[in-house]
Amino acid sequence: MPDLDSFGPDDPVLVSPRYLAGPGLEQPPLAAAMVWSSLKNAGWSTYTPDEWRPLLCTSPCQLVRAAHMPNATDSGWKTVVYEDALAAPWWTASWSAETPAELLTDFHRALAEAHATGSLHSLSSATAVYLPLLNAGWSHTVDERGNQRFTSPDRLATVNGDRRPSHVSDAWSIDVAPGTTGRCRWSGRFSKQVPNALVAAFTTSLADTTPVYRRAGTLPKELGSYLATEPAPPSAPGRSETAAPAPVLPPAGPGQSTTRRRR
Repeated sequence: MPDLDSFGPDDPVLVSPRYLAGPGLEQPPLAAAMVWSSLKNAGWSTYTPDEWRPLLCTSPCQLVRAAHMPNATDSGWKTVVYEDALAAPWWTASWSAETPAELLTDFHRALAEAHATGSLHSLSSATAVYLPLLNAGWSHTVDERGNQRFTSPDRLATVNGDRRPSHVSDAWSIDVAPGTTGRCRWSGRFSKQVPNALVAAFTTSLADTTPVYRRAGTLPKELGSYLATEPAPPSAPGRSETAAPAPVLPPAGPGQSTTRRRR
């Protein structure tokens, strides 16, 4: 399999593991269009404010919101679910800016399904969260408090499960390449009430060994020895980076309507 150094910076490649592939699409509107494609197909509304404000996607009931914050100090992605328009969020999932778009897309596809079936408050068994990791060869340890840790075979990614999370702590957290400074370093957090089925959608994608499309120059050369790369064929999924970005306007608050025209 070709070494990363054998490619030019603009050469299209397929790379694995996907969790070390970096974010993918560089332009925020294109990234949001990909990540939220299932939400858009389910009739959710998207908004594109000015370049200094986050990109937003809201459910028809206005009680579920997804945000991409490319220019914020804490830039990244966040999804929030409310039980009541005037209450604090029921649960929150968040990811840093360098999270691979393919993983976020799979989470939000599961989110669209859960919203459509009324399963946003369903707390199923946690087995579904970690079984894909074990099946992919990730190691498993448990500390004296019962907290779990799953570590990838290359030891560059960890998934941590808190046995007794509080209302202010995370039930599940993910850290990738924390000892590096490149574009492959990212993290994800899921609060206590996030349905395990949604966390499982993310960990299933995390453990998926199917390679993803990237430009060779966007991959972290310092981790080249951990990456498997090959030339991307013309029909490779993800080669098209011309998906039309969703139009975006600033939304009203949860449960409120907006008088701004949606295009």
